[in-house]
Amino acid sequence: MKQNTFVQHFMESTLNYTVQNNFKNIFKLAIPMVIAILIPQINLLTNTFFIGNYSPSNEALSTQEILSATGLSGIFYLVLAMIGNGMSSGVLMLLSRAAGKNNPSKISILFSNSWIITFLLSLFLLISSLIFVPIIFQNVVQNHFIKEATISFMNIRIWGLPFLLLTQTINSFFLASSNSKLIIISSIFQTIVNIILDYWLILGNNGFPELGLNGSAIASVIAEMVYFIVSLLVFYQLLKKKNLKISIFKHANKRIIKSIFIKSSPLLFQYLLSVGSWEVFFLFVEHLGKAESAASQLLRTVFGVVGIQAFALGAVANSMVSNLIGQHREKEIYSLLLKIVSISLTTAIFTGSLLIFFPAQFLGILTYDMQLIEKSIPALRVIVVSTCVLSVGTVLFNAILGTGNTKVSFLIEFIGIAVYLIYSYIVIEQLKLNLSWAWGAEFVYWIALLLMSLWYLRSGIWQTKLNN
Repeated sequence: MKQNTFVQHFMESTLNYTVQNNFKNIFKLAIPMVIAILIPQINLLTNTFFIGNYSPSNEALSTQEILSATGLSGIFYLVLAMIGNGMSSGVLMLLSRAAGKNNPSKISILFSNSWIITFLLSLFLLISSLIFVPIIFQNVVQNHFIKEATISFMNIRIWGLPFLLLTQTINSFFLASSNSKLIIISSIFQTIVNIILDYWLILGNNGFPELGLNGSAIASVIAEMVYFIVSLLVFYQLLKKKNLKISIFKHANKRIIKSIFIKSSPLLFQYLLSVGSWEVFFLFVEHLGKAESAASQLLRTVFGVVGIQAFALGAVANSMVSNLIGQHREKEIYSLLLKIVSISLTTAIFTGSLLIFFPAQFLGILTYDMQLIEKSIPALRVIVVSTCVLSVGTVLFNAILGTGNTKVSFLIEFIGIAVYLIYSYIVIEQLKLNLSWAWGAEFVYWIALLLMSLWYLRSGIWQTKLNN
């Protein structure tokens, strides 16, 4: 009997893992990725919506203080998540290279060992955070109420990290095997759970206690557990359909684990520096005042939404470039990148135009506080311009990751972050300029990354560094 389940409807029946250099293939990979990235951003929008419109019944914290706390803690968690993303990006590159060679057995071995090292990394980050989070925020956050709320939130939120990092590894497998649309399934479940629990636990509805910011943390942890469980179920359904066998412990190999770590370690430090610098930026902004800090949390949400297509297409560029190299079709990489960049930039201009014309309406969804909305609008225009640069820069930068030269990508990232932090320190800490100038740091960072990535790709040096 022909089976017709929801999951199997999404499954790919082909065992051919190679990709083609055309718009159809780009959209085939990108659209599910956009949806998969959009869904977590919906979670962020939901959290910001409930927190931004939440007035604590005990009046221990103001709405602005809660927004500030969720911004600082959210970025810190994002730092940890992006360290995991650095590992999964390295895994994606290796899996895509094996997929380009149409080598399922190598894909199985790489994934098994990637799973082991990702789990160990998640435990290390979890334990380290439980130890150092209170120390860090006690010493760098000035507002006492924001400080205590941030630490309390993080002590709960951190428990979702192992589930998130392991799911990132599964998603790398889906993307490398041209099954990116499977990512959507678990993301939908995660979002539904997160929205429902936010409504119950933040506001105290349906008989649940009013937990405010901590309620948001609990909701996020449970949602990430669901995200992992559903991803795992879909993953094993895919293996069964494609008749692939992956045995985590049977395939464990110290040499392969070491090789994966060496290849991915520059990306770990790269993402640590990248998002870590964002945490420094938000700490600088917190020194400007709680209104500026709260407004920046709204802007962070906006930045995540308008950058969705760019980050999705960046992941596609990483995977497809590596896949083409695996097929020995390096000459097609430039034409591929031109196609991806054209899609990314066009989408960024369209999305940005909507925000330019309707800024107050969008920000009004996130909070009723008119002071925050008015303070955010000028900086929002700066963000729109920055995301246009980001839409090109992130594609080119991820293309370098796809070539496998993680040392060069780390150097480019390091220089870009140095410029970013110097700018932020001078403009915010020394000159204490307004929020628009502060968020100009994003434009400075992405233009630096774009120019360096463009130079490296055009130089052709990467072709001499390939290790097929």
